[in-house]
Amino acid sequence: MNPHRSSRSASLLGIVLVLAAGCVAPPPGGEGAGRTAPPPAPVAPPVAPATPPPPPPAPPAPFADAVGRAGEQLLREAQGALGSAPRDLVIDPLIDAATGQQTAGTVLMGQQLATLIKARTPQWNVRPLTRTALSNRPLLLIGTLTAVNTRSARDENADAFRICLVLLDLRTGKLVAKRVDRATVASVAAEPTAFFRDSPTWSLDRTALAYIKSCQGSSPGDSVDPGYLLRLPAAALINEAQIAFADNKPAEAYRLFREAQPIADPDDLRILNGLYLASWRTGRKKEATDAFARIVGVGLDSKKLPIKIFFNPGTTALIQSADLRAQYAIWLREVALEVAVRETCMKVVGHTSRTGDPAANVVLSQRRAVSIRQALERQDRKLVGKLSAEGKGSSETLVGLGTDDLRDALDRRVEFSTVDCS
Repeated sequence: MNPHRSSRSASLLGIVLVLAAGCVAPPPGGEGAGRTAPPPAPVAPPVAPATPPPPPPAPPAPFADAVGRAGEQLLREAQGALGSAPRDLVIDPLIDAATGQQTAGTVLMGQQLATLIKARTPQWNVRPLTRTALSNRPLLLIGTLTAVNTRSARDENADAFRICLVLLDLRTGKLVAKRVDRATVASVAAEPTAFFRDSPTWSLDRTALAYIKSCQGSSPGDSVDPGYLLRLPAAALINEAQIAFADNKPAEAYRLFREAQPIADPDDLRILNGLYLASWRTGRKKEATDAFARIVGVGLDSKKLPIKIFFNPGTTALIQSADLRAQYAIWLREVALEVAVRETCMKVVGHTSRTGDPAANVVLSQRRAVSIRQALERQDRKLVGKLSAEGKGSSETLVGLGTDDLRDALDRRVEFSTVDCS
């Protein structure tokens, strides 16, 4: 054996043993016994990278550009989730989320999106909302178009329209895609369609609120709001009735609204307004009066009944139209009759649009409310003492455009609310 190699091996072995001694615990009772090894230094948890702030929203664009931009993005997102299999795609008419109404803008938005879908995704067969179209559990497009103030300034008029689009899959009950965009105020046609323009009342009833929640209060992957799904069969029938009304077929519209009643909410104002309008158009004044009486009952039961009684701008004089004067007479008579038999009292609340001097608007709205209160008291003197009047000015605008025309007519509304008698 080579003595030099043996000596070097022994040296290497000693080095290995010394290094190993630092890696193993000493034997019990040996060197270091009775002493506690220092605890290991704490390891700092990894620092998560800061979440980048969301990109600022795109500036409001002209209406057609904003709808096209949102629609293109919605379709890309939906195709990524669903692929390109053939499907029926139904459009549930889009609405204004502040009022629940359909407007010229929401109609144009639906038409533009239908054209876009046919061009970009021809495998998806676009169909209107009908009972037959729902039978195959299609994809469902819903959306809202709402005037907003981008600075969240409550005392200022709207400076943009917010577009919200959502695609639902009725086979899975899930929300597939969602997109939001903004359009410039000047580019949006916000006047209500004839059905909603001529309806005597409006309200965000449970049906409208379920639709809005399904669009604005949801995210991709969420389950479809059950309240919305529950009302879809009735919504399909109501849409068929509204199509007939728009096509100047009031008798057919009346039949369809009647058919929808048993499966809709009892307070669905689209049905009650539809029965009133179709009856009035066909000369059935008694049926129209009965329908309006039910509208009054529903409104007072919910403690809020907004009636579209229009005044000439800046005055307490009602709009001079023979047809409207005849309808107003019926409306005021039915409100007076309903309040007279109730235990509660009622407050007449006047509102104005957000134009002119705010203090002057309060005075004007108060004078309008007083004029309606006096008209009701002339209907039945027993109402004296049961009615009060209040002016809100422009503090509770709904549309907030300040245009003083059909677009913001609901801002110049009169509301009746039940109150306890003092």
